[in-house]
Amino acid sequence: MRLFKIITSALFPNVCVACGEIIPEGEHLCEYCTEMAEKLDFTKACRRCGMPKKECMCSKRVFHFNGCAAPFYNTGVTRDAMYSFKFARKEYISKFFAERMALTVKSCYSDINFDVVTFVPMSFPKKLRRGFNQSELLAKRLSKILKLPLCDDLLLCGKNTAVQHKLGFDERFKNTKGKFKANTNYKLNGKTVLLVDDIKTTGATLDECSKQLLLLGADEVYCITGLMTAKNKKKEGK
Repeated sequence: MRLFKIITSALFPNVCVACGEIIPEGEHLCEYCTEMAEKLDFTKACRRCGMPKKECMCSKRVFHFNGCAAPFYNTGVTRDAMYSFKFARKEYISKFFAERMALTVKSCYSDINFDVVTFVPMSFPKKLRRGFNQSELLAKRLSKILKLPLCDDLLLCGKNTAVQHKLGFDERFKNTKGKFKANTNYKLNGKTVLLVDDIKTTGATLDECSKQLLLLGADEVYCITGLMTAKNKKKEGK
């Protein structure tokens, strides 16, 4: 067994999820990327929308979810890692984000008793092109870490819409309206749901999904994402 591990480590060394540098087993980031990763301080963020308090969106929009949180800002090394996960099909990176997201859930939502974990669904054509739904992979890992049941078909993705990242704040909410549907085969009466996605920018996608979960009878919906996009961080990195 020890010889097998030595051979495996030599052939498939553990690498930093951000820059690819070889690092010790059990680690996810090299020392440099660990220093460069910008962690989101939830004590200085709005508990509802998850944004830094100076950029709170709650005055612009009444969200259907009860809270949103993320371990990192959408910038620098963590953004590079997320993009490698999503677009370069480096699925092993999901372990890094899921572990950090789980720690964030335990810190930010320590007073919440969750009943079920679910995720933002992806249209079948898009999932076919990409090969997987990154939010689904994150949710599967999170459910195991947090020891919570996962329901993978509470939400359904219907119509194809414009790409969100090319749209403005109000346009994003219009774009997601009617995109997701609740699976009426389920009832969530009185349950508290943890909704998972990869990146939160305006919260339009999470809001529309939360609305559908409430229609199924959910009492509360809290969101957790890998990254949070903030205005004061957009100019940094690539």
